[in-house]
Amino acid sequence: MPMEVQREGDGHWRFALGPVEKWIVAVAASVLVSGGLWFANSLTTRLDRQTERLQAVVTQQAVTNGQIATLSAQLADVPALTREMAQAKVQIDRNTQDIKELRQTRGLR
Repeated sequence: MPMEVQREGDGHWRFALGPVEKWIVAVAASVLVSGGLWFANSLTTRLDRQTERLQAVVTQQAVTNGQIATLSAQLADVPALTREMAQAKVQIDRNTQDIKELRQTRGLR
């Protein structure tokens, strides 16, 4: 039975498919559905990979932020360390001077 197209009295078109045409439509529909499923699966796989990579970047960023916080804390201590070194140098100079004075005093006795 070949494909028949008829116009009905109410203005609508009506068509009937023969057995070969039905098989062609069934094969075409199955190809379309298979292609759609393959595309959806491919898209899902790509999104999963992208999510994994994004998670790796987030982890690396967290590690980097921790390192930056550590460096910032260490750099914040630099002025205090400089001040302490200056105080230690002054104390060393004072002690050196005191030692010289004590040696001179012993030499007089």
